[in-house]
Amino acid sequence: MKHIDKIQHKVLDFVTFFTYFLYILVAFGLSATAPKYLDDLLFYTKIYVSVFLIYRFNPFRRIKFTSLDAKIGYNAGIFLLATTIINSVLVTYVDSFKDKIQTIIATIF
Repeated sequence: MKHIDKIQHKVLDFVTFFTYFLYILVAFGLSATAPKYLDDLLFYTKIYVSVFLIYRFNPFRRIKFTSLDAKIGYNAGIFLLATTIINSVLVTYVDSFKDKIQTIIATIF
């Protein structure tokens, strides 16, 4: 069980850093495909975190709270915040930026 916890720690760290990297790409408009990857990554991360929380903290189990539990709980809060606030702000920002670029291109040509 400890081996699985170590793997989950590493995977969760990688997914977290990769998510931040994609947010930076989206915010600065450095990649046209980053929003798609970000949406997919957040979808699967939410599924993983949801299943983990349901399995780990169901009322029919007695568990000892571990550092993995704390990390998952913290990341669950971050992902909820990110998907509700940051995503909507970024989508609005990116969409308005795209509209301005398309307007400029249309006036040039």
